[in-house]
Amino acid sequence: MGRRGSGVEVRQSSIRIQFVLDGETCRERLIVDGKPLLPTPGNLRTAELISQQIKKRIAQGTFDYAEFFPESARAKVKPPNAFGVVADLWLKSKGQLEAATKDQYNNAVAFWKRLLGDDKPIDKLTYQVLASKIGSHPWASAKSANNYLIVLRGIFGFEYTGRRAADNPMTGIKNMKVVKKLPDPLTADERDRILAELTRRYDPRVAAYFAFAFYTGMRPEEIIALRWSDIDWQDKTARMQRVRTFRGSERDGSKTHAERDIDLVSPALEALTAMKAHTFMKGEDIFENPVTGLPWHDERAQRDNYWTPTLKRLGIRHRRAYNTRHTYATTALMAGVNPAYIARQLGHANTKMLFEKYARWIDGADKGTERRALEAALNKNSSQNSSQQKTGLT
Repeated sequence: MGRRGSGVEVRQSSIRIQFVLDGETCRERLIVDGKPLLPTPGNLRTAELISQQIKKRIAQGTFDYAEFFPESARAKVKPPNAFGVVADLWLKSKGQLEAATKDQYNNAVAFWKRLLGDDKPIDKLTYQVLASKIGSHPWASAKSANNYLIVLRGIFGFEYTGRRAADNPMTGIKNMKVVKKLPDPLTADERDRILAELTRRYDPRVAAYFAFAFYTGMRPEEIIALRWSDIDWQDKTARMQRVRTFRGSERDGSKTHAERDIDLVSPALEALTAMKAHTFMKGEDIFENPVTGLPWHDERAQRDNYWTPTLKRLGIRHRRAYNTRHTYATTALMAGVNPAYIARQLGHANTKMLFEKYARWIDGADKGTERRALEAALNKNSSQNSSQQKTGLT
């Protein structure tokens, strides 16, 4: 028996890795296909890399015993209060989740198991440990971090209930600050140029989809779930009562879990008329992918294959396709349409969100009247002050 490098032990017919986990020295043989890995020069170099990786994972708090040593007894037995055990129980407690939400929760739980340790006793995950792990992780964005924190708070809230709630280490973990970006709508001229280019270059079903988006302000997940039975041709309305989200899964309601009736202006009705020839007698869905002949299952194909290339060709500054909704709202506000009516069309519970998001466009609906009034008032006061100074009446 000998030793080669830090953490690698050479046995007569096997290689053993030694490392320290939670203050305890662990020794594990490297097993491949159920057989010990022979101590050949190549295998020893591999063992040294594995040893280094294990130490790095332990330092980061992301070491998973089962990942490196699935045959080890340590990997097969988790303490009842292991973080991974509690996380899995929390997932089960959520009941019947929608497919999209279930996938997101599963991904988040898997991530936290890797970062915090699947078999780490949850009571060892103190505020200090959590804060350092969360703070040092290279998050893609603050919004992404906050979404993952929703799941982590759920797991710890599940564990720390009743009298133990005061000991919940997540209590002091705050969300990361997210910079709120202003809506970035297109102008009416840009909208018209985009629709003209889509009509000229692509299948009519593509132009119809984006025209309907521009002239209803509906969200992409609402449009692709719209059915012919939702259209009231007499009243010229569309009833929004379901959304299609991740991987084509559907659920009732909207983003705010509420139904609404949307008034259809002439261009929106023309888009529906264009779709009639393709899908009215075919099935329930209105809008479909012209390449596959199947209903759109998300917004990626529309965005990548049609929207983004069209903006590039036209030399229009890139915006998300979702900004068709912002364009609808701001165009209506600039025309002086009642904000309460627009809020109902967009599916906002009240006008509060509308005023918060689109205040600058609401202000602009007066065609500059308020600005001129303010300027006149200020100029008047300025003239009066100047006159008083000249006459010594200050």
